[in-house]
Amino acid sequence: MNLDADIADLGGLAATHELYARRWTKYQLGAAVRDGTVIRVRQGWYASPTTSESLQQSARIGGHLTCTTAAAALGLWVRPLPGLHIAVSPNAARLRTRVDKNGRLSLHPDATITVHWTEQHDPATRYVAGVRQILRDMAWCQSPELVVGAVDSALRAGWLSPAQWREEVHLLPKRLRKLLLRVDARSESLLESIMRFRLSMLGLAARPQVRIAGAGRVDLMLGTRLVIELDGWEFHSSREQFEEDRRRDAKLAELGYRVLRFTYRQLTRGWARVKAAVLACIERGDHI
Repeated sequence: MNLDADIADLGGLAATHELYARRWTKYQLGAAVRDGTVIRVRQGWYASPTTSESLQQSARIGGHLTCTTAAAALGLWVRPLPGLHIAVSPNAARLRTRVDKNGRLSLHPDATITVHWTEQHDPATRYVAGVRQILRDMAWCQSPELVVGAVDSALRAGWLSPAQWREEVHLLPKRLRKLLLRVDARSESLLESIMRFRLSMLGLAARPQVRIAGAGRVDLMLGTRLVIELDGWEFHSSREQFEEDRRRDAKLAELGYRVLRFTYRQLTRGWARVKAAVLACIERGDHI
């Protein structure tokens, strides 16, 4: 018998009655907690030491992971953000703090915890909300551009259909509907989705992943000639990638395209200059 393996088999968290059903006794569970083999995250719930900290904390509080915390756990595109987002049913009571199974959240408010009071639907796992609920909670909690990026990744992975997303959007306030329908499964990164969304807010329709003979696919295209390429969190994975990007830029220029290349830092911290550069190109007609 392997207690850690049984808890892992149950998703990284296990209720006492589930472990009793697997022939573990109260004495054995107590001994395992004392020697550090397992962690009692709250009364009646156990975790493996290898269970993620966010999952342990969610269980300790008394909810499921949702919003950006769950999106990151499932591999959806989200920007790294601090804090813990949990979904809790409307009739839930006795919520604990994220660090103390005996402390009441109501008595120890924690700004790092966002509680989404919501019914549970389509769970992705036993302890993580389903994709539709994750995106629904994000729509109420996060900026539209971050929601669009997460939805793009869900559409791309086949976890969500366009029709399903339209159903969710139509339940949201009118001020959000038009913004959150600006999704596109062709996007290949969060950075690309954010850039496309911001361009749409300027009235510019950028097409993602356009194939150009002799140069391959480009991240975004405005009009017929203005190419926008985006570098991720790190500038380049290797010297070879750096050289390949410059070769492609030169080839695109040779073919008559105007190329703008921006980094993650420029987009997130220097948007005014990025916007000015794009609009200047449009004003000159570089996209036609």
